[in-house]
Amino acid sequence: MTGSGRVPTGGARPRSMIVPLAVVGALVVLGVIGWVTTPEFITYRNFLNIIRAAALIGIIAVTMTLITIAGSFFSLSVSQTAAMSAIGFAAFMSWGWPVWSAVLAVILLASVVGVLQGGAVALGGNPIVVTLAVGAVLFGLAAWLTDNKTVRTGTYAAEWIGTSRPLGIPTQTWAFVLIALLTAVMLTRTRFGREVTLVGANRWAAATVGIRPGRIAVYVFWVSALGAALAGIFTAAQFSQGRLDHFDGADIDAIAAILVGGAAIQGGEGSALRTAVGAVFIAGLQNLMVLRGFSYGVRVFFVGLAILVSVSAYTLLRNRRRLA
Repeated sequence: MTGSGRVPTGGARPRSMIVPLAVVGALVVLGVIGWVTTPEFITYRNFLNIIRAAALIGIIAVTMTLITIAGSFFSLSVSQTAAMSAIGFAAFMSWGWPVWSAVLAVILLASVVGVLQGGAVALGGNPIVVTLAVGAVLFGLAAWLTDNKTVRTGTYAAEWIGTSRPLGIPTQTWAFVLIALLTAVMLTRTRFGREVTLVGANRWAAATVGIRPGRIAVYVFWVSALGAALAGIFTAAQFSQGRLDHFDGADIDAIAAILVGGAAIQGGEGSALRTAVGAVFIAGLQNLMVLRGFSYGVRVFFVGLAILVSVSAYTLLRNRRRLA
C-alpha cells in the first residue's frame, strides 16, 4: 500500500522502458535513413567500419558513464588521455619493451591521471574545470615531448592487438562488448554500482548512510582514464604509431553517446548498455555523414544537434514519468 492508499500497479515497468526503447528507436531511424539515402551505408564492409569506430568511442563512453551517473558530469580530458596513451605505448614499443610491459606501463600512467582528477573533484573541484585543465596539461606535455611529431612503434609485435579478428570480429569490438557487459553488471549487481548511482541521485543521502562521495569520485575518474588508455593502446597497435590528433573530437562523441544513451546529466540515472547503443548511433551518424561528403563543421553540427534533441527528449520523458 502506498501513501496515497493505492496499490502499485505494473504500469511503472512499461514506463521504465520508454528511455531504452527511445535509444533503440533512434538507431533504427538512423539505419532507415542510411538505407534510403546511401546504399553503401548498409553494406557488410561498412557495417564493420561502423562497429570498429563505435568500439573505440564506446570504450571511452561506457567507462565515462560512471562519471555521469555519479553526478560529476563528464571528463573533458579523455581524448588527451587516449592520445597520450597511444603515444606512450608507441614510445615504449620503440624502446624495445615487451608488449605486456608497455600495456601495463600505459595503464599505470593513465591510472595516475585518473586518480589525480578524481582526487581534485573529491576535494571540491568542478569536474568540468578540473578535466579541462588536465586535458590542456596532457596535450601540452605530449606536444612538447614529441615535438608535434608522430611516434612510431618501430615494430609490428603489438599489431595483433589492433588488427586481429577472432571469429571474424575485431579485437576492439570484443573489448567494447566485454567492457559494456562488465560495466552493466557492476552498475546493477554490485554494491559499488549502487553507491555510484546513489551518490549521483542524492549526494547528501549517500553521505548519511556512510557512502563517501569523494571516494566514489576517485574511482569513477580512474575507471574513465583506464577506458581512454585502452582506446589509445588499441589505436597505437592498429596503426603502429601514436599521434596527438588520434582522438580529435573523441570528447564530444563520447558525451554524445552517453546522452543519446539516456543518462541523466544531473546524475543518478544511466546505463552502460544504453551508452553502448548510443556509441553505435554516433559512429553510424558520423559514418553516414562522411559517406555523404559532409564537411567536418557540418558533422559537428549534427552531433551537437543529436545531443540537444536527446537531452530535451529524455528530460521531457522523465518529467512525464515522475508526474504519472
